Formats: sequence, structure tokens, C-alpha cells
Amino acid sequence: MSGMDLQLIRTFLSIYESGSLTRAAEELSVTQPSVSYALARLRKQLADQLFFRNAEGMVPTRRATELFTTFKAAVHAIDSSVEAGRVFDPATTRQQFRLCLTDLGEVAFLSPILKGFAAEAPHATLEIVPMRIESVSQWLLQGEIDAAVASVPIEGAEHREVLYQERYVCVLPETYAGSPTQLSLDEFAALRHVAIDPTAGHYQVEKHMEETGLKPLVGLRLHHFSVLPYIIASNDYAAIVPLRVAELFATQWPVTLRELPFTMPSFNVSLYWNGAMPVPPSRTWFLQTVVASLKQPLAG
Repeated sequence: MSGMDLQLIRTFLSIYESGSLTRAAEELSVTQPSVSYALARLRKQLADQLFFRNAEGMVPTRRATELFTTFKAAVHAIDSSVEAGRVFDPATTRQQFRLCLTDLGEVAFLSPILKGFAAEAPHATLEIVPMRIESVSQWLLQGEIDAAVASVPIEGAEHREVLYQERYVCVLPETYAGSPTQLSLDEFAALRHVAIDPTAGHYQVEKHMEETGLKPLVGLRLHHFSVLPYIIASNDYAAIVPLRVAELFATQWPVTLRELPFTMPSFNVSLYWNGAMPVPPSRTWFLQTVVASLKQPLAG
């Protein structure tokens, strides 16, 4: 594999990610015969078929799958190193940045981040990648995302900055007539709760319940947080959510919050990213913008 052309590696990555020679050609702005010729060279140099065709497109071999992670990380490192020497002007850039958020993060964090983009980089694009907590480490490693905001540790992330410390509270309808500040255990047990799928990135609540033997009455299970304030406001349900989000809900919906009748550990909300130092100017701007936006109190 000595002396392999970088463009061949880019072609390999494009075929792997698109599953199509035609789409790879479009992405690389070359002809399909050029992609086919590059694939033939790759097969010879790597002594493997790499891809075989079926009804769904170009399917990678086991060897191709093994190479993908290494090639993706290598190309990402090269591109970052090249970019580090360029002048970056946020006011004129049309670059796209990819940030991974839970859907609760979308509700709470998108608005302040977009204000930062609008003020400094009005032509840039922000793409939000939905959180799959089991995949984030790999996405960071492969350069699929520029950063992720999470309230649980992201194993394998090279860099981390704590944005703020957080704790959980209970959100209820505004008409709730129980204790005015903190629920009793009996009140908590009597409530019908909304449970959120732990793969959304907030599995601490369910884990704590299991460890302490608490068994709240779950009346609804959701895979997403986005409809949560509407459900609570218009139905007799309760939910355990982070304090900052509960306060944001309370400014926009007829809901109220109460302290929990038991102690749950506080946690850090952090920004995670990968990449060699120094960080390229565009990535530096992006990270600084996210940090500055989310270290400020949430506005209603």
C-alpha cells in the first residue's frame, strides 16, 4: 500500500459512504469511469475486492469495513492540518458545521447557538446530527461530526469542555396542588410519569431508579423530548428533566417544577470534540461559539 494516492483514498471513502459509483462520482465531481478506474487500482493495491454489487448498491467487504475507520481518520487529520494554515473569516464563510445533540438539546440549545451564527457567520450552515449515544465516539473519530454536546461521558473523545453543572427536577402541570417546593415521596409515587428512551442520551434517571429501587408509575413512554412540555401542560403527567430545561419549559408553557424527594447526583453538560492541536481556525471559531452560547443562561 506504499505510496497510495490520497485521491484514491477519498474515492474509497465516497464509495463506502454513498454505496454507489454514480453518487461517488457526483460527490467527487468526476466521471463514473474515473471512479471505476480508481476502484480497480484500489482493488489491485489492497489485494481485496473491497465492494461487491447487489440490488442495494455497492456493499463493502470485511476488509473495506476495517479500512474505512483508518482511512476516514487519516483524511480528516490531513484536511484539518491543511485548514490550520488558512485564514478563516466567519463573516464570509459558507462552511457547514455538524453538531450532535439530543432532541432535548435541540429544544434548549439551538436558539442560542443560532444567534451566535447569525451574529458572526450569517452564511455558514449548521447541521444537527441526532444523538445516538452508542455511535458518538465513532462519529467523532471518523470526523462525521465536528462536536457533540452531552450530559454523559463520551468515551474516546479527545477533548472536552464543561459547559455547566446541572441537576434534575420534576416538571408538572401548572395546576398541580401538592407541596409548593419539594415533592414528598408519597406525592412522587402518586404521579403518572413520562419516561424517555435512555438511548436519547439521558439514561441517568432510569439508571438511578433501578439502583435505588424506586418504581414510579409510568403512564407514557416517549422516544423524544420535543413534545414533553405539551404533554405535561395538557395532561396530568410529570417528568424528570434537567433544571435549565425545566425553567425554559416554564417560561413557554403552563408548567411548574418541584424539587425531587430524593437525591440524584448532579452532572456536567459538556462539549466533546476530536482533533490534533492546534485546532483549525474554522473549528476553533465553531467551538468557541458553541461554548459562549451555552455557558449563558437560557433565555425564555
